[in-house]
Amino acid sequence: MTLPLIAPMLATPGTLPPAAQDARWAYETKQDGQRAVAYLPGDGSLLLRARSGEDITAAYPELAPLGRALGTVPAVLDGEVLALDERGRASFQLLQGRMGLAHAPALAARRAARVPVHLVLFDVLHLDGRPLLALPYTRRR
Repeated sequence: MTLPLIAPMLATPGTLPPAAQDARWAYETKQDGQRAVAYLPGDGSLLLRARSGEDITAAYPELAPLGRALGTVPAVLDGEVLALDERGRASFQLLQGRMGLAHAPALAARRAARVPVHLVLFDVLHLDGRPLLALPYTRRR
């Protein structure tokens, strides 16, 4: 199935009311990683695109099993690629050694053995042939 290209949903700066005052706002921790949109066409494959639209799939070979996570259900998911330090915290410094390796899959695989990454997902943009962007954020999660 051909999935639509969708840009990641980006936060915008501003002044937010207290959560108790206005339930329309969502608060999330800022992750220190590389933004990525994951395309799962339902055939077991995975395509990762950076914010720029660049294909970064080959830079993160350990994420390939995600392509089978939903079986034959196609989906577009928004998230962040993270490398974790020895305390389990996101480390952009560790991730930098993994970024930019989509053109060098053999090197990416060697680095994946030393510094594995994780994909933290926070939004479902398209699911089973249906665009979900018109749904409220709380329903997409």
